[in-house]
Amino acid sequence: MGFLSAFQKKPPIDCAHSIEKFSAMLAGFLEKTARGIALQEHAITLIARAPSAGAVRALIMHADEIQRQQIAVRVIFARLAPVDLLSDLSSALNLVDPRHVALGKIRFIKNSALLDAHEQFVLGHSLCWTGDMLRRPEEHRNRLDIVEENRPGAVRIAELSFNALWAAAKPLPARALSGQPMVQAFASVNPAFAAVGLPGNDKIPTFTPGSVFTRH
Repeated sequence: MGFLSAFQKKPPIDCAHSIEKFSAMLAGFLEKTARGIALQEHAITLIARAPSAGAVRALIMHADEIQRQQIAVRVIFARLAPVDLLSDLSSALNLVDPRHVALGKIRFIKNSALLDAHEQFVLGHSLCWTGDMLRRPEEHRNRLDIVEENRPGAVRIAELSFNALWAAAKPLPARALSGQPMVQAFASVNPAFAAVGLPGNDKIPTFTPGSVFTRH
């Protein structure tokens, strides 16, 4: 089952509503896995613009149950700020290994060409949410909001997209959680580009047909 919301006519999404939506998705997924249904689905992946995303807050809210069920979580960010929410997510789910950076479960994008990727939240093999492109400034976002449930093909495409982006993204060093200065993804001098996470002298990436990173 899948449906496409009327994203072109949507008003800006309220943060509380966004958190509630993703929390409901997670609650349903965790209820199913707690009953021992589809144990092979014990995995959650997320591609988000920033740690302030509603799906991130929902993961933090359900962290205890996710940990209890030993469900693997991996997250990719386009931007690392706000650091306090990034730290909250990491500590709630033990996603960063200070001694072995490459083994951490949080990565971030440093190549602007990868910002054609869409926001994405995948719960096991049964549910996939797709949002807007990572590179699009907030004021120009089209409010894409696709939820596909019990669509193995869609979930498989999402898995391939995530794994390809994960391989290209950079592991998050532990110092990023402490507020220590570091070169974050796409440090910018131009506010318009800063909103999307691009350097001021970068061109907006173009879509390449056949790319597994994009979904239109």
